[in-house]
Amino acid sequence: MLIFPIDELMDEQACYVFLLKVLHPKGLQCPKRHALPKDQAPHDRHRAPIFDYRCRRCGAIYNLFTHTLWSRSRYSCKTIVLIMRGVAQGTPTLHLAKELRLDRSHLQKRRHAIQQLMEQRLFPLTPQRRRGRSG
Repeated sequence: MLIFPIDELMDEQACYVFLLKVLHPKGLQCPKRHALPKDQAPHDRHRAPIFDYRCRRCGAIYNLFTHTLWSRSRYSCKTIVLIMRGVAQGTPTLHLAKELRLDRSHLQKRRHAIQQLMEQRLFPLTPQRRRGRSG
């Protein structure tokens, strides 16, 4: 199978927006479930577009990955989207690891958690077939 560097062709900001919808369908919140105000400025901008925020109510610091299976991950948004895409398509872990230049054993450990996340969060985002029509 051909290894193609697709990660170099993807937009990081678009991947962030996608992950925000998948990981936080009700919007980004602090660990104590206080909503992120629309006018809130990031607390730390060192890893754009993944900003850290400080909750105005409780002071907790959080970001896109807090309390998710990607917590403490150093992967970029586009790498995470490509991992999720590969798992969803049934790409073997070894091939996915080579394609993204990642550790195979690390991906293998996360594969089941990724599949669970997709069942819970991604299927509602896919278009529904119209009733009464066959396709």
